[in-house]
Amino acid sequence: MLIIPVSRRPDWRNPPVVTLLLILLNVFVFFGLQSNDGKRTEQAYHYYAESTLPAVELPRYVKHLESLGRSDAASRAADALTKRRWPLVLQAMESDDAFMSRLRGGKIVLPNEAAYPVWHRERAEFDSLRQASLIERFGFRPAHPTFAGLIGHMFLHANFDHLLGNMAILFIVGYLVEEALGKWRYLAFYLLCGIGAAACDLIFNAGRIGPGIGASGAIAGVMAMFVALYGMRKIRFFYWVLVYFDFFRAPAIIILPLWMANEVYQYLFNHGSHVNYMAHLGGFVTGAALIAAQRRFGKKRLAAPKQEAPADPLPRKLAKIDALLGALRIDEARRSLRHLARARPHDLLVVGRYYNVARNTPASEDYHHAAALIFALPDHHPASAELLHETFVDYLKLAKPTVRFTVPQLLTLIRRLARSGHADDAERLTRVLAGRAPQHEDLPDLLLIVAQAFRRGGNSTLYEATLTRLKSEYPASSAARTAALLA
Repeated sequence: MLIIPVSRRPDWRNPPVVTLLLILLNVFVFFGLQSNDGKRTEQAYHYYAESTLPAVELPRYVKHLESLGRSDAASRAADALTKRRWPLVLQAMESDDAFMSRLRGGKIVLPNEAAYPVWHRERAEFDSLRQASLIERFGFRPAHPTFAGLIGHMFLHANFDHLLGNMAILFIVGYLVEEALGKWRYLAFYLLCGIGAAACDLIFNAGRIGPGIGASGAIAGVMAMFVALYGMRKIRFFYWVLVYFDFFRAPAIIILPLWMANEVYQYLFNHGSHVNYMAHLGGFVTGAALIAAQRRFGKKRLAAPKQEAPADPLPRKLAKIDALLGALRIDEARRSLRHLARARPHDLLVVGRYYNVARNTPASEDYHHAAALIFALPDHHPASAELLHETFVDYLKLAKPTVRFTVPQLLTLIRRLARSGHADDAERLTRVLAGRAPQHEDLPDLLLIVAQAFRRGGNSTLYEATLTRLKSEYPASSAARTAALLA
């Protein structure tokens, strides 16, 4: 499982110089300085094959496995030697830290043996040839830590995939951390995260003599710094599980314990893996601690860079609906618009599209539902008033078996039609409302609103007629008293 924080695009007006230089340095080391490591290793293996080392060391390694009760491993190693596949046994032997420590300490080939002088000289020569490799010279060995390995390990990689994965993640999270910290502080924190990764490796894998390499410990520190900068603010994360991947939003800092727990779990249960989980854990802890220390003791106030606003999925969804309409899959398009309108009932573009598709089946529930959504649109949008009137007129003509107006809909329509200058339609609806709820408390005020709409429109005849109706039907209302004053 992979979880990576993602944010906005880099600001190339202020390019992430340190992040780019770190990437270039890692690429240069891998393709330049490490390019001859294969030849150096081949020369060392050729020397080993020509020496007496295979005959002296490898059979003793098989006996060592047998003495530990690892009969299956011993059987496989013995079979490989029989078939002259000794490099497999050599690789297994050199990965066995406990055995190699005893071998180099003179506890496997004893000093009093006749073969010892030649073996000792040839083993020293072989080790010297192996040390010509950059990985051997600058990899971090917890059993024999050096300053060169402490710094050099984070610029070495085992293969191209190792390099590519690390550099991709470094760029994704590094440029924003660099922006927040500043170039020099970011570089210092990056190196400290790599050192912290090596320190954790030293604590948990103290007996390992094989070299640990890779920038992943330092990059784990950069990832921890990223989420620590954002704290409880929600940010986007990309995740990948087996063949499935997607994005999700979550408070940034809660992902840090998940990352750390995964490294501990893998360390405890994924035996035989070449991944240095404890180095990752050390990087995470160091990165988070550095941000916490900077905020507590540093003079510079840290602020997380602004994230890119989440992309609106609406255009993509509408494009899919348009594709369905283009393929004449009208029912699917209508269902999709129904679901979209439920999620965005006040979106003028969505409900307008829903109505236009649903009006092809004026007896359907979708048509009545779509019309109701338009009638309920908030009136702050400049185009909503005209859309409401057009839909109202269209709905009166098409709706089957008849129109469906609830009392709350009538109240809204009367007010909005009157305000938008469609007093005739508003007055018609007051009669519908009077037939439906003749004693409704809002009717007098609505009649007064309609009368004033007629006056604004210059229709004095209907203005006077509506006031007369108001005074006649609701003589005791405050609206009727206002009408008398107006008259």
